[in-house]
Amino acid sequence: MVYRRELDLLRIAPAVQEQAWEKSQQHKSTSDRYNAYINRICVKTFLEWFCEILAEDSRPQPAIWPKTNLASLLDVVNGTAIVVGETRLVLIPRNMTQPEELCVFQEWVDSPWAANYYLSFQIRLEADEDDCWMCYCGFATHRQLKHEAKYDPKERSYILPTEALFDKELLVMQLTLGLQMREEIVPLPVLSAAEAKALLQRLGNPAVDSPRLELDVPFEKWMALLLDPRCRQELYDRRLSGGTLSEAPLPEKAEPIKEEAPGPEKAEPINLRQWLRQVEKKTARVANEVWQAFETVITGQKLAPVRGSRSPISPVSAIAPLIRLTEASQPEQTRRNAAGVLGELGFADPEAIDALVKLLNTAREEETRWQAALSLGKISPGHPQAGVKKARLIDLGMQLAGHAIALVVAIMPKGSGKLGVYIQVHAQDQSKLPPDLELTVLTELGEPIPGLKISTRRDSKGESKDNSIQLRFAPPSGTCFQVRLALDDASIIEHFIA
Repeated sequence: MVYRRELDLLRIAPAVQEQAWEKSQQHKSTSDRYNAYINRICVKTFLEWFCEILAEDSRPQPAIWPKTNLASLLDVVNGTAIVVGETRLVLIPRNMTQPEELCVFQEWVDSPWAANYYLSFQIRLEADEDDCWMCYCGFATHRQLKHEAKYDPKERSYILPTEALFDKELLVMQLTLGLQMREEIVPLPVLSAAEAKALLQRLGNPAVDSPRLELDVPFEKWMALLLDPRCRQELYDRRLSGGTLSEAPLPEKAEPIKEEAPGPEKAEPINLRQWLRQVEKKTARVANEVWQAFETVITGQKLAPVRGSRSPISPVSAIAPLIRLTEASQPEQTRRNAAGVLGELGFADPEAIDALVKLLNTAREEETRWQAALSLGKISPGHPQAGVKKARLIDLGMQLAGHAIALVVAIMPKGSGKLGVYIQVHAQDQSKLPPDLELTVLTELGEPIPGLKISTRRDSKGESKDNSIQLRFAPPSGTCFQVRLALDDASIIEHFIA
């Protein structure tokens, strides 16, 4: 594997500049917006080239780290990390007026964020957007920074002159891949809730020009704050909103590569089996809950299976033909549709209930079983085989561009103590979902579960292709898991217990 082929100068596409500029408006001060702007230009331009090189050698594709909430990081440090397998690179951009040296912020060196390699780039932005380039200047290793770089305590940075950087063509990197090029990192303290609160109140004040350079705050304390993605997000939110937000959550230790930012608060896990035990609630109470009946959240529904409002009286003339359509001799799609309509018309009707229970046990397809269980839950709440389907609206900020997104979770009892879980994402008004919206199921520790990840697609014109996406699995009773919905730099995580 050789990293080379015309890396000296990479053209910066106008579309990359435009996208980077739009995202940079998520920051409050001019300097923070500029920092985010050149970092996003740098990482996007480099990745377009790097992905092609790695694909030629059938190597793992690189990914930006952290995957979510990148804005909260670019608000306080210069540099963007990417990971390739177990290797981490940090891209360090500088403009044409800055000294010809590699200046790496201490946050990228003396913490779990430390990289294997640090790549130096000079960004040249001209008035003519077709004449904008990015020049690669070489790279340094973590070990080299710790042993050869000059440390500037006032700037909390490690500095190497450009002439001290390794091979511009990255051939040395090829030879050193697989070797230990990172020095041991001294463990950092874990902040108490009181310490985190005090630091957030102080450093979250927009009047503080650069939180990282408040030198009377020890670097170890500052870095411990940044390592907690929730605290880092709250710091960003405070500085963006003028310094007035809710108190910080208790920090936890962050893993360097597996970090995901769940938001400013970590809610208690939702016990899904409690949904099965709940009786009917009055509409006024349901409207005040975060998780509501599917039909309450999703608007513009047509009269279709498992949708609409049910009647408290079940007309026998309508129910009897529907029951016949659920019999095993009928096509599976017909049985499924009939089960859906029974869920609208058969409230408390014993024959309709019996028909749905029979369908649960004789269905040939899993989709039919789900439809039967959910309809049973609507006409006979509390039945031991009934399913439940709830939804909540999701706010991913400006990334949704006007889309109202609903996260839907359906559950039904399964054999051997397992719980069937069906996770869907819909647009609230049944329109197309935004492209590249990613739905992932994670373990309790935040590890992706193989096979439980899906993204919305683009059509040949690059426009959104999907109205919904879904994942289905059956965890054992008591299993804790997370559901993450992500779009660009924004994400939300929900915690559940099966």
